Amino acid sequence: MRTSELHERLLEVALELAWRQWTAMGVAGTRASQRTIIDPEALALATFVVGRSDARLFDEMLDWVAANSRLLDMARLRRLGKSASAEQRRLLGAVAQVAIEHGAKSSLHQLGWAAVTAQEEAGEYCTEPLFRSQDETAATWVTADELFARAGFLRTSPILRGMSRRPDATAPSCVRFRARALVGPGARAEVLTYLWTHEWAHGRLIAERAAYNQGPVAEYLSALADARLAEKRSDGRKTLYRLANVLRGVGSPSPFYVDWAWVWPAIVALLEALRPDGLSEDAAWVRLADALSENRERIDAEGLEIVVGELGGWAQSGPERLGSVAESVIARLRQLAD
Repeated sequence: MRTSELHERLLEVALELAWRQWTAMGVAGTRASQRTIIDPEALALATFVVGRSDARLFDEMLDWVAANSRLLDMARLRRLGKSASAEQRRLLGAVAQVAIEHGAKSSLHQLGWAAVTAQEEAGEYCTEPLFRSQDETAATWVTADELFARAGFLRTSPILRGMSRRPDATAPSCVRFRARALVGPGARAEVLTYLWTHEWAHGRLIAERAAYNQGPVAEYLSALADARLAEKRSDGRKTLYRLANVLRGVGSPSPFYVDWAWVWPAIVALLEALRPDGLSEDAAWVRLADALSENRERIDAEGLEIVVGELGGWAQSGPERLGSVAESVIARLRQLAD
């Protein structure tokens, strides 16, 4: 199989997954994700890349952010944004400003701050068409949206339909929003989300999954235990926590937990490695090998759990091992999209 075919299949399943997750969160769509808990911050950052291959998905995401920005965890989005690509951070700033112009609450200005982490001045990057289907020639006659142009991307000004709804916090896939309704966006909501889907867990692990420092996570776990809203027990040097029944019931029934904060960046990295851009087939396999090696831990993250294994010597033996890992990722994502 050629790398271009792998890219086409991975992009297809990534778009399907993104559409279903956005639909579950309130975007106008027909098939909502029900199998896994959605991570809205990780999904938004991924859509800045995946959505460049689907203009309708990109603009429906814009519509949702404009309508529901107050439901996002801004601090967490900034944390995840720091490890995103410069392209994603520039688009984050543009999306923030467009959403504000379409009525988003002033808190979204915090979202725009994340673009600063790109540390790029205007003019240090080339302007390019935002959507992959739009070639350079077509981009010369469009009336460019000023906000996206500042970020280095050409597109017409988006027309938002205003059809996005609030997420249904009673839906299993939207349990994160249920936690945020109870305690507000932040580390506490991430603690509840994780403990609703796991029997026992320790603070360091929860903090890693939540993309928060361990301090506020440990403080909240201790407070829950002191109030007898959580049980705790020792496991060697670790202290494990489990929610008391009165709180466990609030989160049930629980869907499948996926560490999307790690999995979505892995998907994006593989898509970018496989994207046809004029490289030879051999060079494309080398780029895929590098992406698999660099994202080994993300691909093995909770919920995806695909072991990349040893890739040394693939150039001599052939790219079958690389293709097999990519095929496994595609197959697993299809399961998660159902």
